[in-house]
Amino acid sequence: MGLFEDQISALDDLLETLAEGDSESRRVALAELADLGDAAAVPAIIAALKDADDGVREAAVQALDAFDGLAVIEALANALSDPAAPVRHAAAAVLAEKNDPASGPLLIGLVAHREAFVRATALRALTGLRDPAALAPALAALDDPDADVRKNAASVLGWLRAPEAAQGLVAAVRDSSPEVRRAATAALGFAGAAAEPALVGALGDDDWQVRESAAEVLGKLATAEAAGGLIAALDDATWQVRVKAAASLGKLRDPAAIPALGAALDHPISNLRKEATAALGEIGHRDALPYLAKHADDPDPDVRKLNRWATAKVSGA
Repeated sequence: MGLFEDQISALDDLLETLAEGDSESRRVALAELADLGDAAAVPAIIAALKDADDGVREAAVQALDAFDGLAVIEALANALSDPAAPVRHAAAAVLAEKNDPASGPLLIGLVAHREAFVRATALRALTGLRDPAALAPALAALDDPDADVRKNAASVLGWLRAPEAAQGLVAAVRDSSPEVRRAATAALGFAGAAAEPALVGALGDDDWQVRESAAEVLGKLATAEAAGGLIAALDDATWQVRVKAAASLGKLRDPAAIPALGAALDHPISNLRKEATAALGEIGHRDALPYLAKHADDPDPDVRKLNRWATAKVSGA
C-alpha cells in the first residue's frame, strides 16, 4: 500500500472513531485528524462542534486550527456562542489567529452581535486583517458598554492607522477602563501632533501601564511638548515608565533632557541606567560627557559597555 493509500486508510479509521467511539476516543481522533491535515476531514470536524460532550467540542475547535477556509471561520464564529465557556474561549483564541482576509465581512457583521464576548472576539480577530471596512464599526464600538469590546476596537483602529480614527482614540484615552486607556494610548502612534496633548496628559494617568504606553508612543513625536512631558516622566514613581521615557528621549534627541537622564544614571534599576545611558549617546551632545564619565564604572557590565559607546559617540560629536 502506498503513502496516499495509507493516508486514506488513516483518515477513514479516524472518521469512524469520531462517529462511533467513546468521548475520549473522539477527542483523540480529532487531535489526530488535525495532525493528519487532510481537508477532507473538515466537515466531520465541524459536525463535532455539535457533540454532546464539552471536551469533544473543545477538541473540535482546536482541530480546526489546522485548517483554513470560510467554512472553518463560520464554524468557529458559531462556536463563540457555545454553552460551555472553555469551548467559547478556545474558539475565540483560534479565530483571532486565522488572519484570513475572506473572513472580514463575517467578522464585521459579528461586531453588532448581541453578546459582548462575540463582539469583542470579532474585533480581536479583525485587528490583524487591517480591513478598511472595519473602520466604521470599530469607531462605533468605542462607545460599547463592554470594556473588552472597547479595548479591542481601539486596537483595530491602531492597526488601521486611519486619520479618521484619531479623534475617537483621543477620547478613549480618558475611558473609565484602564485597559481601554492602555489600548487607545498604544494605538495613537500613527496620529502625530493631533494625539500629543492626550498622550502627554496620559503621562499622569492613575494606571502605570497607561503612563508607560504614553511614554513609549511619545517617542514618535518630535515636539517640545512631548520632550517636556517625557523629562517629567523620568521622575515617575514606577521605574518601567522611566525606562520608556528615557528610550523615547533618546529618539527625540533633545539636549534639554540631558540633566534628567544624567540623574537617572544613579537609579538602582540597571534597565533604567542602560536606557538613560543609551539615550545620552543618541542625543550626542557634549553636555552629557560629565554624567557619562561619573558612571563609567557602573556595576552592570551592559551599562559599562553602553557607557563606552555613548562616550565615544558624544566625544565625536
